[in-house]
Amino acid sequence: MNNTLTALDGVRVGHATHPAALTGCTAVVFDRPFSTAVKAYGGGAGGFNLEGLRGGHTDYGVGGLFIAGGSSTGLLAGAGMMEAMRADGLGAKSGAAGAIINPSVSGAAIYDLGMEVAPFSADYGREAYANASSDPVASGNVGAGTGASVGKYRWLDLGASNPAMKGGVGSARVDVGGGIIVCAMSVVNAVGNVVLPSGQILAGNRDEHGDFSSYEELSDFLTRADAGRSEHNTTITVVGINVDLGALEHYEKVAHFATHGQVRAINPVHTAGDGDTVFVFSNGQLRDPLNSTAQFFKESATDIHLQVDLIGHAAARAVQESIYDACRSATTVQVEGAYGGVVPGAADYPIGQSAR
Repeated sequence: MNNTLTALDGVRVGHATHPAALTGCTAVVFDRPFSTAVKAYGGGAGGFNLEGLRGGHTDYGVGGLFIAGGSSTGLLAGAGMMEAMRADGLGAKSGAAGAIINPSVSGAAIYDLGMEVAPFSADYGREAYANASSDPVASGNVGAGTGASVGKYRWLDLGASNPAMKGGVGSARVDVGGGIIVCAMSVVNAVGNVVLPSGQILAGNRDEHGDFSSYEELSDFLTRADAGRSEHNTTITVVGINVDLGALEHYEKVAHFATHGQVRAINPVHTAGDGDTVFVFSNGQLRDPLNSTAQFFKESATDIHLQVDLIGHAAARAVQESIYDACRSATTVQVEGAYGGVVPGAADYPIGQSAR
């Protein structure tokens, strides 16, 4: 079964992966404009063409989304993606015979390891778009996850060594029932640790003894000279659903619920150094999918709020699992300035340890 965004009709996803530069881009392309909303709780949030995705604005639909490395320069990928879409005739048409094409694209960027290696190129947006397909989305060190890492709130060797572990791209799917599908794709590049429901750390901030540190210990580190903090942060998630919720505010509420998946999986999360963001889109395939029993559970004259609650809860689960998939799929990379010379993937590091 396809457990990725491309399980939804009308959705294609492509990666531009540049391992030598430790950066890349991931494009999500729709075959027609889809209703899309955004929620951002990270203190360092920013993005490309986001304002129209917020509640209170007219829902014109979006033709595609992107997630890029490169921090602010990664937002150049949006222009590259729009140029490629325009060449393919995708977008609102005007002028004589519809010759003027205006694609609608939104996105966001992470500050990845590649920021220390090479400048980001707008060509990555074009490349990711060109690679978009309906195949299941690849996970790990691909696309915008190529230079992603996790666990960066404390550095070692008097602040000279980055003890992070590898993050990446991850996906998950929740089938709610009645044909309702909720899929999530996350690019995981958090300042915090990725924590399993058991409390065990899957990937995070390494210490000098091969164990993990916890953010709760930071107060102790701050009294010593070895505390340091990385700017290489931000987790960005795209959630796709197949239910028409009718209004931008309802998709925005699902995005709000979906951020709970980031909260469950990452500690700390939404810090001043993170730009954590969630996009939610719908292909609108199903309308009013709940059966007659829904009347006993709804809190208002309609069951739309119940739909939002059910789908939002499923979205949080999908986001949480997509974050775990990203770290489980990520592989070790060699990075100058990393502790021990490597940023290890979870598969290459002891699993099952809890932070002290």
